[in-house]
Amino acid sequence: MPVQSKERRDTQVLPQSEAVAETFLALLKQKGVDYLFINSGTDAAPIAEAYARQSLSHLDFPAPIIGTHENLVVGMAHGYTMITGRTQAVMVHVSVGAANAVCGVMNAKRDEIPMLFMAGRTPLYEKGPLGARSGAIHWAQEMYDQAGMLRELVKWDYELRSGLNLEDVLDRGLMTAQAAPAGPVYLTLPREVLSAQSEPHTVEAKPLAPTSRAAPDPEAIRKLAEMIDAAKCPLLVTSASGRDPETVAPLGELCERFGIGIVEAKSRYVCASSDHPYHLGQSVHPYLGEADLLICLETEVPWLPETREPRAETRIVHVGVDPLFLDYPLRSFRGELWVTSSAGQLLGPLTEALAEIVEEKRLSDRAAKIATLAEGRRERRRKRLAPLADTPRMNKDWLNLCLNEALPADAIVVNEYWVDREIFDAKTAGSFYMHSPAAGLGWGMPAAIGAALAAPDRPVVCTMGDGAYLFCNPAACHQAIAMHETPLLTIICNNARWGAVQSSTIGVFPEGHAARGPKPAPLSDLRPIPDFEKYVEASGGYGERIEDPAAVPDAIRRAIRMVREDRRQVLLNIISE
Repeated sequence: MPVQSKERRDTQVLPQSEAVAETFLALLKQKGVDYLFINSGTDAAPIAEAYARQSLSHLDFPAPIIGTHENLVVGMAHGYTMITGRTQAVMVHVSVGAANAVCGVMNAKRDEIPMLFMAGRTPLYEKGPLGARSGAIHWAQEMYDQAGMLRELVKWDYELRSGLNLEDVLDRGLMTAQAAPAGPVYLTLPREVLSAQSEPHTVEAKPLAPTSRAAPDPEAIRKLAEMIDAAKCPLLVTSASGRDPETVAPLGELCERFGIGIVEAKSRYVCASSDHPYHLGQSVHPYLGEADLLICLETEVPWLPETREPRAETRIVHVGVDPLFLDYPLRSFRGELWVTSSAGQLLGPLTEALAEIVEEKRLSDRAAKIATLAEGRRERRRKRLAPLADTPRMNKDWLNLCLNEALPADAIVVNEYWVDREIFDAKTAGSFYMHSPAAGLGWGMPAAIGAALAAPDRPVVCTMGDGAYLFCNPAACHQAIAMHETPLLTIICNNARWGAVQSSTIGVFPEGHAARGPKPAPLSDLRPIPDFEKYVEASGGYGERIEDPAAVPDAIRRAIRMVREDRRQVLLNIISE
């Protein structure tokens, strides 16, 4: 993810506001929040009034982006921030809205996406001040601890109690969200507080002070450089270093210069170009018998312990802004060096340290070893795909090849399910995004809408399975695309089942009845599946059902033209094996 802008703006004098809600919105805008992604309810009345009075107040507010489901607005904010790096604000309706949004907030937390997540609070008073309870739901919706349902998934939570310290509260929340490791924070907003009259003075908005990125200890850099220089087969394993796209080129240069293999372990970003000469794919498991050094950079699960372990003599280093992943209750991957650093702050000093000590003979041998492994990986890929050259089949391998053939170079792919980076060639920083490691379903399409909002001049392609598409509240998503004029292409790989449920069942019980019985396995069958192409038509888009594998590349190209030239949303319902 791009780094939040470090430019400091001069103190800005805001025009006098009438209500705390107006000051609140004006401060958000001044502190760099572009949009308020909102699923509104009765608690949003002061916010709605502030927007209605904007022509009179002359205050500059974040543009409101309405979504008709809580996971939709959280996912849109997530997608916008993963493209731009700028923290956004989300508001949902009191306790019930916050409950609906928990899945999306967990995705943001595990993917280190900064976000000011807000919910109204049931009015504090039964009668009296402006904004007090006015409907029967205001009793039933109140909780003893509304923030408790989200406390484990946010970095900070607070309830706004007055307009007196409004700016202090916002500064605390936004700075906490952006500090490494980034993540969502939670602010509850009682209706009476937002409705209250502002203090009779002009607000002088202070710029939001930036926080610096985590930098490595020079001694740790020296040790790591010595370990790399001594290694015969060093591998760098990463899942999320490409969150900052500025790291992609220097990481590739470092590994090529010093003979280090690159493994993108189920990577959620483009961390290294797929055509890098030392790229070894998406799993470290095939190489654990060869590797004598693993550098685990921003990767929460570098290998699967139940599947295969590194050799006892393999040296292991963990690097990240939180290399211990302290929010994970259980995580016991071994290591001998733990380096607290962002990827961006690591690569330059490590390159310099290696340049001073590298031993040319060891470097030459190491590079030859890694090159051999990389060629072996390319040969395995060729053999896997060879049968499709003469006889295309409507399976995921074929769909990935079709994406390679049909997508333009500037496309952004937001993947929740079927894109396989062993086949799909993601070469450009900031061109591929995948769901968080928590994998809360329903993220893909909302995030793609946020991406389209952030990059209106680039075609956005959302790749989903049928189960993920049903989870994302598709009617709400297509309606949001039409409302906010963010056309994108959605491609559904439709096999009428939850493939993860089936594969997990067979993986745990390989000799069990589910493995021997007819497919789909129990609890994974989604038949009958709706005609997904009709969902998009209800919001003015174009839908198409595709059953012929040979028709897929042209259908994708045609759909991209419709998105780019006609500014129309498109859905391809691809019936697959």
